[in-house]
Amino acid sequence: MERGVGWNARSNPRLEWNLRRTRVLLDLGDAPDRAMICVLVAGTKGKGSTATMLARILSASGIRAGLYTKPHLQSYRERIRVDGVAIDDAAFARAVDALRPLVPELGRHLPSGGAPTTFELTTVLALAHFTARGCRVAVVEVGLGGRLDATNAVDPHVSVITPISHDHTKLLGNRLSQIALEKAGVLRPGRVAILAPQAASVRATLLRQCAALAAEAREVHTPSLQAVPRDALALRGDHQRVNAAVAIAAFQALGEHGLAQRGDALGALRDLRVPGRFEVVPGEPVTILDGAHNDGSAAALARALEREYPRRRVRLVIGVMEDKDARAVIRPLLERASAVFATRPPGPRGLAAAKLARLVRGVRVTVVDDPAEAIAAARSSAARGEIVCVTGSLALVGRARDVLGLPISERLW
Repeated sequence: MERGVGWNARSNPRLEWNLRRTRVLLDLGDAPDRAMICVLVAGTKGKGSTATMLARILSASGIRAGLYTKPHLQSYRERIRVDGVAIDDAAFARAVDALRPLVPELGRHLPSGGAPTTFELTTVLALAHFTARGCRVAVVEVGLGGRLDATNAVDPHVSVITPISHDHTKLLGNRLSQIALEKAGVLRPGRVAILAPQAASVRATLLRQCAALAAEAREVHTPSLQAVPRDALALRGDHQRVNAAVAIAAFQALGEHGLAQRGDALGALRDLRVPGRFEVVPGEPVTILDGAHNDGSAAALARALEREYPRRRVRLVIGVMEDKDARAVIRPLLERASAVFATRPPGPRGLAAAKLARLVRGVRVTVVDDPAEAIAAARSSAARGEIVCVTGSLALVGRARDVLGLPISERLW
């Protein structure tokens, strides 16, 4: 279950092969990543938002930027964007066709590695698309961990590590310091590392790794956060101020690689909205979609709800994947919940709604297996002034966007 959708039974399952297969595929495809300045964004929470913010700032500065994120909400094409625009159907199909001859060639060069995974192929596809579209910078969100993730086959000019909390503990370890070591795998000797505010043990681990590699650690401290006023972002929540400060610091570091920077970096973020990140759906009752799926992101969501809608009760529609710590996701959200509708996210990894419901304490819980029915039940039963919040999984948020009639986000800016 940890390996997720796209795992290939014909792949060598040892995680180090993720890197080797991806690097060989890139080189067989004329190494598109070598033609660009690359940024890797690792961490536990805020990776996607931070990567998107950085790409937006680059575009506003006149620098064509490719953005590779995961997972998608409604269309697989959302993972691959140039200047905020998702790759279209025809371009995606052409890119897939261009990859086909590389797969048997990979087998000849690397027979012990087995077949590539969907994620590895998509990583190569994204970078090839960015190069073909004339991108100067590729902003790449790391998938799982860092050290052995397929994206780490790229050589980043700047590495970014967003706040680290517990996630994928079966593979990355139970202690935050263990997880931090895996995330630190994206650091490079002599290159800049942008570090978001971290727990003490995480900070110590990351700084130690930076010193060992002679990577230059640039920490985002309180003054940087104060430079991002609460009313300066369309994205809500103090955690988004952290993400913005980290993105701006990464943008500034890229200036050392010959990128002419102009314009107002913070101003570029003023109207940016990222689907599924504290997304407020128009109409009544107020419905919020947020992909919080670990302890840190759920706590950030709880704080954002309190700040934006103080003292208003929440009808919680929640669905979590089996490989997540569902109890840790639910815990910070229960204090203001008037009712919980436990459901199952789409896909084979969704935790059964009945299992999820057994973790709820002190709040009335209803088991509704189908997400569409759960959302409808929560909205139709909401009392005046109550909020409906759909959370626990980006897959569930994607399904909610379909149910609520929200279109695929073809363009972010």
